[in-house]
Amino acid sequence: MRVTISTAELLGLIQTVVDAVPSKSTLPILSNLLVVAEDGRCRLAATDLDLSVATEIPLAIDKPGRATVPARKMFEIVRALPDGMLTLSETDGRITLRSDTGEYSLLGMPADEFPTLQEGLEGTAVKIDGALLNRMMKKTAFAVCPDDTKPALVGVHWTVKAGETVMVATDGHRLARISESLDGADDLPEVKAIVPRRALAQFEKLLTDERPLQHVTIGERQVWFHFTGADLYARLIDATYPDVETVIPDNNDQHLRISSNLLIPAAHRMDVLSSSQNHQVRVSLRPNSVELSTLNRETGAEAHEAVEADYAGDEMDIGYNGNYMLEILSKIDSDEVAVEFKEPVSPAIVRPVDQPEGEDYFCLLMPLLLRDS
Repeated sequence: MRVTISTAELLGLIQTVVDAVPSKSTLPILSNLLVVAEDGRCRLAATDLDLSVATEIPLAIDKPGRATVPARKMFEIVRALPDGMLTLSETDGRITLRSDTGEYSLLGMPADEFPTLQEGLEGTAVKIDGALLNRMMKKTAFAVCPDDTKPALVGVHWTVKAGETVMVATDGHRLARISESLDGADDLPEVKAIVPRRALAQFEKLLTDERPLQHVTIGERQVWFHFTGADLYARLIDATYPDVETVIPDNNDQHLRISSNLLIPAAHRMDVLSSSQNHQVRVSLRPNSVELSTLNRETGAEAHEAVEADYAGDEMDIGYNGNYMLEILSKIDSDEVAVEFKEPVSPAIVRPVDQPEGEDYFCLLMPLLLRDS
C-alpha cells in the first residue's frame, strides 16, 4: 500500500476516528487504526466493538492495500509533523511515513485481524436535520445516569414516530424531555431505542458544516449515523426503559416566571457555598420574589439572596441540589424561565418561556429533604 497525502488531510482523518479507539482492550488489534487505500479513496476506521467510526476522502492511490497502525502513536506523530506532503506506505506489516525531512516507521498488525467494516444497516431509515438532532441530544444527555449498574438509564431514550421525535434522559434525580415535529415522516412506524452516551458524544464531534448528517437508520440492535464522508455505528442498550411519563406531574398548579439572567447567577452563587455532599439550596417562594439560601455546616458558610419574580402562589420552601438546578437552567434557551410546583415534596417542572416552533422542552427536578432551619 502506498498513498501520497498532506499532513492536514491525514491528521483530519485520524482525529475523526481516534476517539473510538478503546483506552484498554483485551484485543490488541482494537488499539490500531485500519487504513484502506483502494478505489480512489483513503479510508480510516476505529472500533471498540460497541462503537465504530469510519471516514474517507477521495485520493489518488499509488498502490492499493490495507494495513493497521497503532492509533495513539500514529496520531501523536502526525500531529507533531509540519504542514506538507507525506507518503504513507506499508511493507510486511510495517507502516512508514515519509516527509521532506524525515521518515517514521511503526509496526502494525495484520489487517485481516481487524473487525470487518460494516456497510449499511437494516432498520428504519429516518431523515432528520443533523443540527436538530444534535440540539435534542444536548438538551437531554446531561441527565443521563452515570451509574453503569442501571443499564437502562445510561443512555438517551429516543422515540421516532409519524410526525414527531422524542428524546428523554433521567438519572432518577432530574429528567429532561424534548419533542420535535418531524416533517415528511407521516408514514414512519414507531421506533424506540436507547442510545448510549458515548455515541452521543461521537455524533456531536462528527457533525460539522462540512460533514452534514445524511440519514439515520435505527436497527434492532444498532443505530447508524451516516454523514458526508463518515459513518458512526453504535450498539444500542439492550434494556427496558422505565415509563417516565408516569412520573411527570400534570397537576402542578403553582406557577413561577423569572428572568434567566437573574436566576442563574444567583443560583451559581448559592451553589459555590453549598455543601459538597448534597449541594443543597433552599428555594423560598414568596409573593413576587424567590429567595435563595444555603447553609454549609461543613465550612460554616452561608448565603441568601432575593430575586424578583412573577409569583402569586402559595408560600413554600423547597430544597434542591444546586448543581442539578444549574445544569437544567443552562439548557434553557429563553430570557425567562417558567417553573411549575405543587408542594415541597413534589417534582418541579422547568420550561423555557419561549420555545422554537414545533419544539416542546422541559426538565423535571426532584426536591431534597430540607435539613437546615
